[in-house]
Amino acid sequence: MDIIRDYSLVLIFFILPIIFILQPLFLPYFEAPDDVADIPSLRRKKLLLYRQINELEMEFDIGNINEEDFQSGRNELKQEVSEIIALLMAK
Repeated sequence: MDIIRDYSLVLIFFILPIIFILQPLFLPYFEAPDDVADIPSLRRKKLLLYRQINELEMEFDIGNINEEDFQSGRNELKQEVSEIIALLMAK
């Protein structure tokens, strides 16, 4: 009976903390792929990106953002929107 208690203490104090610490390293292998998004979530993301483009344009009009940052941010957002639209068209 003492051997079971000793091994359970080893398990509790050494093995379980190591598993807890190493767990985040292996989580990406168990998660669902991102391309399996459903249509409502893609539409919502598209709407949010359009709003971000609109806010970026307002910030530029006010003068809070220089033209170089505006163009690069706008191009990145437009690229994301076009990828989402392509995914929506494929489904």
